[in-house]
Amino acid sequence: MKRLSILLFLMVSLLQNSFSQSEFLARGQSGFGGGWGINTNKEASGLMLFAGYSFRGFLDADLTYSKANGGRVQGGVFSPSITFYPIKQEDAENAPTIGVSLGFSSYTSKTTTKVEEPDSIGIGWHWYEKTNEDKINALNLGITAQRRIGYYKAFFFQPTVGGMMAMTNSGWEFTLRGGVAIGTRIVKGPLLILTPSIEYQSGLTTFVVKFGAVF
Repeated sequence: MKRLSILLFLMVSLLQNSFSQSEFLARGQSGFGGGWGINTNKEASGLMLFAGYSFRGFLDADLTYSKANGGRVQGGVFSPSITFYPIKQEDAENAPTIGVSLGFSSYTSKTTTKVEEPDSIGIGWHWYEKTNEDKINALNLGITAQRRIGYYKAFFFQPTVGGMMAMTNSGWEFTLRGGVAIGTRIVKGPLLILTPSIEYQSGLTTFVVKFGAVF
């Protein structure tokens, strides 16, 4: 369960919660974006910072910095990713915006377990704590679908769903995600987006909130 929660935090902090500017830009528009987010589940909680650039609304380059509370992931984790949008909402009637993402991350996990062994005279047992450090590399492939469905006064609403596979040196994992982006534009200013979402993986549910801006 410890390894699972570490990997879940990494996956939540990387692709499915990186901030892709092209989700909110029309094809042909370029722009910068960035912001911050928090996530929590029953095993761990964390903070993320993200920034990126969209080239003409169909290709994003992003960098996410994530850090978990609890000490299992040692230090902060920088995770680069790219996202390609082969389909945009404006391409066809009723079409969603589809994004395909590829990313990588490398970090060290630290776990502590209790080990029982016989004492020196062999008539009893004692416990001691054993610390293990593992180097974990993760290659992540994700896909998202979103569509702007409506407006209320100055705000728009854009539901999103997605999935991601992570291939690590310890095996494969799969994550599902659902959420909604709520956005508004400051007059002659940036587009502001608040995105609450839920992640589910191997029995663990993670709640995520992101706030970002696109210029």
